[in-house]
Amino acid sequence: MSERPVSLLGVASYLPEKIVTNEFFAPGAAERRGMFTAPTTRRHVGRDESAVDMIARASARLCDELHLDPVRDIDVLFTNVSVPDQAFTGCGAEVAQRIGCRPRFIVDFHNTGCVAFIYMLEHARVLFRATEARGALLCTVQNAAGRVFSDPEVRKKSQAPVPGDGCGVGYVTVSNISPILSLVHRCQPEFASDMVAAADDGRRYWEPGPSPISIRFTDARVAAIIERGNRIVPELVEAACKQAAIGKRDIDLLVTNQPNSIFLRNWREALELPPLVHHDTFDQYGNLFSAGIPINLDDALAHGKLARGGILALGGFSHAGDYAAAAIIRWRAA
Repeated sequence: MSERPVSLLGVASYLPEKIVTNEFFAPGAAERRGMFTAPTTRRHVGRDESAVDMIARASARLCDELHLDPVRDIDVLFTNVSVPDQAFTGCGAEVAQRIGCRPRFIVDFHNTGCVAFIYMLEHARVLFRATEARGALLCTVQNAAGRVFSDPEVRKKSQAPVPGDGCGVGYVTVSNISPILSLVHRCQPEFASDMVAAADDGRRYWEPGPSPISIRFTDARVAAIIERGNRIVPELVEAACKQAAIGKRDIDLLVTNQPNSIFLRNWREALELPPLVHHDTFDQYGNLFSAGIPINLDDALAHGKLARGGILALGGFSHAGDYAAAAIIRWRAA
């Protein structure tokens, strides 16, 4: 397998128009603290707004900014969507049709959750080194806030105000412009069942019934997830730094997923980084699930938080900690 330098050339995002304040939720639902600390606002997708629509809008902006020709430049298409448009298939083929590309590889990832973007980076690197593919479009969509957490019954629950919707995309290619210096990921399958989708009447999510589906944790699970999440993200970011032969204080910009403000504070304190280095949009957009990393990176770049040649660290964990990942990138080095 030949070693070819792989770079993240850019990211772009799309946020639904609908802004939702805490008054939308049941009285008291947005007042709980800890793991379910609510943001001030978030976005919700509309009923007829599909994941394909969101990806197409973000991708059009990215192609314009990077002067990409979808037919020429996109050999690989990856998608991760929290609530897929169709019951039995991902949206990759429809995305390809919508944006006008003819990729050799289309993969719809239904795992890795909040770290799907980093996971896709690794899969792109592997494909580039094993094949003649040269360019990959990475697409992440969080649409559970408007599709699940806005239900009249679900929005009474304490977790309902936390998520927000959005789409983030990125373009990866064979080049040394913004090289991926290191990437580490970890699967901890023993935690895979600590977060479940369930209904109050006990039915499975595919069975018809009057009560809506929501995410369920027990108090014991919440405590364990908090401890696990606090520990694993700094661990993997430091491991990625070591692999890249840099120190954690060399990081110029840290971008993570954003489950809540407590995790964000604990991660940057564990890494001994000042708040300005760790960019997030939690209070504005809420927990963006898999779209959080590319949306936050797009926002940080728009605010001038990463200079040419700077060290970018990506990190996070998903679900109840069954997946975690981190990467180090030297931004616009060439």
